[in-house]
Amino acid sequence: MNTGTMILSAFFIAICALPFILSSRGSRKRKNTLLKSLETLADKHDAQISIYDVGADFIIGMDNIKNLVFFFKKTADNSVENCVDLSDYKDCKILKFGKDLHATSSSYAIERLKLDFIPKDKSAPEQQFEFYNEAVNTQLSGEIQIINTWHELIEKKLALN
Repeated sequence: MNTGTMILSAFFIAICALPFILSSRGSRKRKNTLLKSLETLADKHDAQISIYDVGADFIIGMDNIKNLVFFFKKTADNSVENCVDLSDYKDCKILKFGKDLHATSSSYAIERLKLDFIPKDKSAPEQQFEFYNEAVNTQLSGEIQIINTWHELIEKKLALN
């Protein structure tokens, strides 16, 4: 192979790899930004994040010692910060809002996905963490898996209370 072909091949390989490199770098930067925001929220409550998961535009974490669950969501318009003390809640449910695509089949489109905390005190309001909203994100990207994981984790913590 001559030098010109090698240089041209290296150039085309670099051009093809560049989108993957930039995407990975942007994803890592977004994750670090969300983690710093979650840690700032935890610091306000004198807590430490023991476990966390990052979604498309949100991060959820927990302090296992204090039984606090933190949620931070950043959208183009605003940011949402929530903290739930599990000792004040008796149950946690997954709320799925959507529509049937076809009456004859079991196709279902999820429009919104939330984690709902039901308080022990009936006069206290419920807390909800919105993981997915079709109006903001056009497609799901791991939110179902994350919400299922956290639902199980929180249910186990609530059972111990």
